[in-house]
Amino acid sequence: MCGGMTHWLRRSRIGLTLTALIALWFIASLRADSHATRRVSSPRQTLSITADTRLLIVAPHPDDEVLAAGGVIQRVRSVNGVLRIVYLTDGEGYREGVQAEEHKAVPKPSDYREYGLERKDEARHALRTLGIGSDALTFLGFPNEGLSRLMTVYWSERRAAYRSPYTRRDRPLKSETIDADTKFRGEDLTQELAAIIGEFKPTMILVSRREDQHVDHCAAWFFVADAMGDVFRVEPGFDADLITYIIHYYSWPFETDPPRLDPPPDLSSGVSGWLTVPLTTREMETKRRALRQYKTQMRVMDWFLEGFVRRSEIFSRPATRHVVLPVRRSPCDAFIESHH
Repeated sequence: MCGGMTHWLRRSRIGLTLTALIALWFIASLRADSHATRRVSSPRQTLSITADTRLLIVAPHPDDEVLAAGGVIQRVRSVNGVLRIVYLTDGEGYREGVQAEEHKAVPKPSDYREYGLERKDEARHALRTLGIGSDALTFLGFPNEGLSRLMTVYWSERRAAYRSPYTRRDRPLKSETIDADTKFRGEDLTQELAAIIGEFKPTMILVSRREDQHVDHCAAWFFVADAMGDVFRVEPGFDADLITYIIHYYSWPFETDPPRLDPPPDLSSGVSGWLTVPLTTREMETKRRALRQYKTQMRVMDWFLEGFVRRSEIFSRPATRHVVLPVRRSPCDAFIESHH
């Protein structure tokens, strides 16, 4: 893609870790009345996927795209739709994963960098299992567990770029940027996403919900909505169906173990009601094989990944997609802190 495409978009505006996930599960268990008395709403609509679908999946980390939409990816391919997947980070800042992979209590920056490269390779293998070639994947290389910081003080070039406490980098690799001047700043991430959306022109965009309790997942929604606003201002006739998925939400989806993936009982279904994509047995097994390509993640949380292999995948449409960035304090940080 031509780096010059980003110039027309430039504006003058200024994991959960495994331990934290277990802690959230414990909190949710305390606040739950009982599974028998909970109301579980059933999805009512099927997400429409046709040969005209141009699907852009935005994944905060490698594996989120398969967890949320491994079946959808297969469905798009089966009807000859067009697919592109964008990874905001390489998932390099998952401390427990790096410790397990490197057998080090205190990993070095080089260990985190190597871990990120390994997760990118796993993504390529996983999508190949789903029948998708590497040319459909784009890695932006922004900082794992740092995206929410880019929404606030690390927004523009008025101050130094954010430096990852894991890799010690303050910018993506040159091979991962559209604009060569890209650094770890919020405005730069919005511009990278806007350039991709403007060039690819998706009919549908899948991104994590703002209520997702992993800080990167929450921030991903804000950056995608912000980038869509940029594209709309430049190309008023453009539109895309914004669809959201949820990965981290208290102990969901492990509170119960039904064959299908039911939505969290206390989470709003948005303006659309819950949208579902039923999966065949073959699609489920292919999704499972794709997830198992993420060997670094399977070693430390196989139970988590396997929990998303069920007879359906669920999505919703947000009530609004209007955001204003930057913000004084990240709503993602505030939301997560309120649940600790």
